[in-house]
Amino acid sequence: MTNRLFRNIREHLSLRLGINIVLIITVVFSLLFGFLFYHCKSYIQRVAIVRATQLLDNTVVRINGIMDETELVTKNLAQTMPRYLHPDSLLTFSRRAIVENTFLTGMAISMEPNFFPEMGRYYSAYSLRHRALDIDSITTVREGPFEYFEAPWYKTPRSLGRDCWVDAYDDYNEGTLSSPDFLTSYCCPMRDDEGHYIGSVTASLTLKWLSQAVTELKPYPHSSAIMIGRSGVYLAHPDTAKLFRENIFSDADPKAQHDITALGKSMLAGHNGMIETIVDGQDAFIFYTPLERTGWSIAIVCPASDIFARYNQLFATVMVIIAVGLLLLLLVCYQIVRRAIQPLHLLDEQVNHIAEGHFDAPLPESPRHDSVGRLTNSFILMQRSLSRMVRDIRQTNEKLSTLNAQLTEAYRLKVEANRKRANFIHFMYHEIRTPLNIISGFAQVLAASHHSLEANELEDIMTRMQKSANDISRLTRELGETANDYPE
Repeated sequence: MTNRLFRNIREHLSLRLGINIVLIITVVFSLLFGFLFYHCKSYIQRVAIVRATQLLDNTVVRINGIMDETELVTKNLAQTMPRYLHPDSLLTFSRRAIVENTFLTGMAISMEPNFFPEMGRYYSAYSLRHRALDIDSITTVREGPFEYFEAPWYKTPRSLGRDCWVDAYDDYNEGTLSSPDFLTSYCCPMRDDEGHYIGSVTASLTLKWLSQAVTELKPYPHSSAIMIGRSGVYLAHPDTAKLFRENIFSDADPKAQHDITALGKSMLAGHNGMIETIVDGQDAFIFYTPLERTGWSIAIVCPASDIFARYNQLFATVMVIIAVGLLLLLLVCYQIVRRAIQPLHLLDEQVNHIAEGHFDAPLPESPRHDSVGRLTNSFILMQRSLSRMVRDIRQTNEKLSTLNAQLTEAYRLKVEANRKRANFIHFMYHEIRTPLNIISGFAQVLAASHHSLEANELEDIMTRMQKSANDISRLTRELGETANDYPE
């Protein structure tokens, strides 16, 4: 099948020329579209970077806005509370902070051990917002006796001696008011007039809200977002089963372990940027930026198939259009070339006819003025001249055949005449020799003994000699008449 196809291509000049033209156009278009698509892909990648970066920046601004307000409320409360250090006041201020700041989930005002001797070792006023079906309810309690001094939201600012954000933690403590969700808190120390540490004010945000703010980052249909804490643990992830259980290093794709490790280190170092790697077996771009005040980092994972979806669709569409266009172009080129070289095809057929001995089938004159037209008309003139020459040669051959036949007949007649002449001469030779012999013999007799011969014998000899002479005269006359009948 393949050999037959190649043989047809070799044998059809129009098809071969059409394929060559299409191949040249294909190379030109490939270079042109390759250049355009390369720049198009680069532009789409730059747009994706700008788009993802803007979303990250907007989300960071949004989260930072809430954190700024949280810090402001917490710092104000930490500065105000030392003037109202009364157990009931702590409960009142804790509740008011939650009521007036709807973004807060919890507010705890926790004192140092035995700060209120009458209240015992522990005193922490805690207000917690409950969200259910868009209806908020607030519970304010004095937390039960548990060692909150070892809790990260109390221990961290006390050990640092300054305000700080702490990593997300599980708020559950048996027998106490607890949030069902993981919380992250901003903790601010309270100090008396002498600067001694007397307690802390802790404002809590539900990590669910932060995770929702992060996971809403979807610049593309199948993109996802993650947030990691100071240790790399997932604080937000599309797969909630990985929250607080896995970190970015343990979850790395084996094919991209090195890339993900470098990414994790860069995120924990507070850098921002973009890497191209493999996520879940697919090429992806990861854009990341830090939440500087917390030590956390947010990243958007955008599959390359999403970023270049329109590009790929456009590329596939253009490829189909180009393929169909090239096929149509091949057909058009084939028809145009076939029509253009049709006279050459006719010339080829005519040459074959001439090679077979048919000289009298003329071609119609071509109205074209190009090289093919001139070649066709020149061939027609050559064919006409050749036809006339062949016709003249045929006539000459016929005449030569007639002359050859005549010459052959003349030669045959000449041979026959020569044969008859030879026979005639041979006959005449014998006819003349006899009388001559008689005359010669009698002449010898007369010369030798004419005196002794008798008259009658002499008369007889003379009579015989006369008769022989007459015979020779007769033969000579007949020979002369025969020579007149056969002139040279």
